Amino acid sequence: MPRHRHPEGPRGARGVALITVLVVVAIATVLCVGMMRSQQLALAHAAGLFQQDQAWLYTQGAEEFVRDLLTEDLKSDRRKSREVDHPGETWAKPFPPFPVEGGMVRARLEDLQGRFNLNRLGGETDPAAPASTIFRQLLKNLGLPDNLGPALADWIDEDDDPRALDGAETDAYSRLPQPYRVANQALADVSELRLVQGFTPAVIARLRPYVSALPAEATININTASPTLLSALLPSLTSQAATELINQRPAQGYASVDEFLAQSAFNGLDASEKNLLREQVGVRSQHFLLLADAEIAGRHSILHAVMARGDSGTLQVIARDFSRKVTEATGAEQKENAQEAAIPDQERPR
Repeated sequence: MPRHRHPEGPRGARGVALITVLVVVAIATVLCVGMMRSQQLALAHAAGLFQQDQAWLYTQGAEEFVRDLLTEDLKSDRRKSREVDHPGETWAKPFPPFPVEGGMVRARLEDLQGRFNLNRLGGETDPAAPASTIFRQLLKNLGLPDNLGPALADWIDEDDDPRALDGAETDAYSRLPQPYRVANQALADVSELRLVQGFTPAVIARLRPYVSALPAEATININTASPTLLSALLPSLTSQAATELINQRPAQGYASVDEFLAQSAFNGLDASEKNLLREQVGVRSQHFLLLADAEIAGRHSILHAVMARGDSGTLQVIARDFSRKVTEATGAEQKENAQEAAIPDQERPR
């Protein structure tokens, strides 16, 4: 009986070669897919970086726009011989969202002198001095402990002597689990409050919309201050009276501090008391805060820039912060309104 021979030799070799080719093709396909995916990711990353840079440049454009706006505002005031900053001026009005290729730019400008300047506390040694009294009343109006002023004044002043029982100098901070020294210099930013005794995150969040950290000579602009801050000027000045001061304010703002102090709300003050108050307030502003949010293809660049306007009209950016969240730039106004609404009932206008 004849024997059948198994397919070996050339035919078997062809089968092995075919399998080898299929394996090589499969490997090449996997490598090609991986390379294409890596290339796509690299392109997406490059596009994202480009969009982020583009958004950053738009915030710089917003800064330049505000520079020109504030410079022109001062020139206009001087042409009118009336250097007064008030909410009716162009810089103080809301800027409409500005559409750009691929997104939108939003910006607004705030008067930092419409807030209480914390650095004024460092120049006073008497807890009953005007700035300390205003700050204590502001804390009361906001429903916060009213004994926080001495510790903050100690943080700012140059000596190492605690102010009364509520003060805190280096000795108090050196006993902490993680000790540190008191600054003994002016605040550069409100965020530094987190290092000061008694200023918890909740206190700072409540206080932030009403305070600033400016050169010690910067006063409160009575034309841009909120009712909550105006009512802190005097312990006897109610929130309702402060609201009336704003309602009675001329469309072009109070032309002078004397015009402001001539209102009926201050009738009970004698000349010396008015002089003390006169040192704390003004009708001009030199420090402003720009909040700009540039959104390009869902990517945001947030800029908080503090600007100082000199007497010559030159604008200097003294601080830039790109670390804030989107909601802090676009929703700050709603947040401040909500905080204003949270003022205790006895302090609200009736």
